[in-house]
Amino acid sequence: MASDQLLTDDLSQDMFSEGLIAVVKPAIQTVDTQVQSLRFTQLKLKDSIDRLSGDLDQISSLQKELPNLEHYVKKLTSIKRRVATVNNVLSNVQDRVTGLQGRVEKEQAKKRTLLSATVS
Repeated sequence: MASDQLLTDDLSQDMFSEGLIAVVKPAIQTVDTQVQSLRFTQLKLKDSIDRLSGDLDQISSLQKELPNLEHYVKKLTSIKRRVATVNNVLSNVQDRVTGLQGRVEKEQAKKRTLLSATVS
């Protein structure tokens, strides 16, 4: 009788775990997709800033009377540094999401194995 109760408790726990995983997994996949998209956009922004910075340097070297572009170059450099920081944070977030997704899948496989062994 006690083993029947344990089996029922295990099945209830497995059903709860699978339900929780079913809810969490799509959210993790959505976050992962959005992080990848944001990283791609950040890389494009960084390339554009690099190109613009190079163009400003070239314009600055060609001008006889130099307009005061130094202020804008400093702003671009600051923005470039912030974009790089955000990109590093996004990379870390994506690594964590990937790890979390792997652990969820591993736990799901473990629960399936336990459930099939219990039913057999």
